[in-house]
Amino acid sequence: MRGHWVRFPFVWGLLWGCSAEPPDPGGRVSSSVVEEPGPTRVEAGPLILLMSLDTTRADALSCYADVSSWGLDLNAEERPLPRTPALDEMAADGLRFQWALAHAPTTLASHASVFSGRDIRGHGIYRNGVPLGLEEPLLTEEMAKLGFETIGVVGASVLKAETGLHQGFDVYDDSVQMRVRARTEDSAENVNRRVWKALDERTDPTRPLFLFVHYFDAHSPWDSAPSSRVQPFLQADYQGMVQDGSGTTIGVLADFARQKRLGKADRIEARGRYLAEVAQVDYAAGQLFTGLEERGYMDESLIVIFGDHGEVLEEIPERAYGHGTDVDLGAIHVPLILRARGSMREALPAWKQVDTPTSLMDIGATILDIWGAQDQLGEGVSLLNLSHPKAESRQAHFAEATKPHFETSGWPGERLERAVVKNGAIWTEAPWLDEAGTLFHLAPGQPTMDDMDMARELAQELSDWSELQPVIVPPLGDATTMQELRALGYVE
Repeated sequence: MRGHWVRFPFVWGLLWGCSAEPPDPGGRVSSSVVEEPGPTRVEAGPLILLMSLDTTRADALSCYADVSSWGLDLNAEERPLPRTPALDEMAADGLRFQWALAHAPTTLASHASVFSGRDIRGHGIYRNGVPLGLEEPLLTEEMAKLGFETIGVVGASVLKAETGLHQGFDVYDDSVQMRVRARTEDSAENVNRRVWKALDERTDPTRPLFLFVHYFDAHSPWDSAPSSRVQPFLQADYQGMVQDGSGTTIGVLADFARQKRLGKADRIEARGRYLAEVAQVDYAAGQLFTGLEERGYMDESLIVIFGDHGEVLEEIPERAYGHGTDVDLGAIHVPLILRARGSMREALPAWKQVDTPTSLMDIGATILDIWGAQDQLGEGVSLLNLSHPKAESRQAHFAEATKPHFETSGWPGERLERAVVKNGAIWTEAPWLDEAGTLFHLAPGQPTMDDMDMARELAQELSDWSELQPVIVPPLGDATTMQELRALGYVE
């Protein structure tokens, strides 16, 4: 593993659930313990941190409890609750977007939207493993033009440099050779260590820094969190099938869901294990925030936290416990939080919450706007241009699934599930399932809506959007890439 270990002073309120034991109440320290020196504080220039929470649905964070879509049929005391104090603190001190929506339910396509300012039909990445072929500048390239040093540290090979997401980065660390699970990725805490290494190697800390950090732990099979983090989420008397977080267990859960054999206790246990993985990411995020603070990077800073896509649990029994095939809220409703300090804080509005549906492709334009540059990137627009948090959506939001994979002479996703979100409604169609389109409310649990006029309007908008035919780029075909994609469940 490249890099070195750094021990940080513990901030107990922020780092809830830390697996280490608290200090002795009497304050005694064993004479055999030698404390390592803390991080060196530098005269750091402005920081823009873009943090990606892979496979994290909005209701996996405590601060989104009011729009949770999971377990609405259960009593409140039966539902395991998210525990994400570090991310919640960022939301409490910043701006939270209530209905942030992804354009695709898989990692590479969703990140391509963030960095290009385009949805899936705009950037052309129809599945993981397809390289980004846009000639237009990405967000990172725009930040470099503005004088920023650019550093990216990713937690999984699905975002490796060969995908094209590395464009514009001075340092793009995709060294995820560690087998945390049965495939190539890295734990959130190891991602942090790689971040510290990159920061320690900077030659001019006073230069503005754009830092991209990607955490992958919440992706199945949910076995990266230590037992101390998992235990608070489990049922004391549970004796069902979900006994560990192995890939086999996830497969069994999906089979039982399809067969309508999943019991209430199984659902609760699975949800708890998923939340434990998100809690582990929250712990690592807290470590990162603390370490950046101690190093002097937070005085003049903008932090943008987003989920790239969600995770369908048991809500859709036919396609339970996964992502890629659906664009329902469990798959595309994600967290989006902005927190700023120093002069960049003045650019944020006074309100704490935006209720207007927002799109991930607008993140880049928003960052540029806050820095005082142009407020557009691709087709994205700055989210600060919303006149009021209760305003109606300024435009439709489109999303498209990336699985399953069909042989086709046209757009590879032409038969996959797709959705349009507008005016508080969601219209979905799934040609590959020969299902009629369905209209839903944009609301917790995605209840159906009976409005024929709205259905016709949104169906036409989705039909017009579906006519867009971007240039089709062949997927990366090397043996290593294909093996990794199969391990991730992205290639049948």
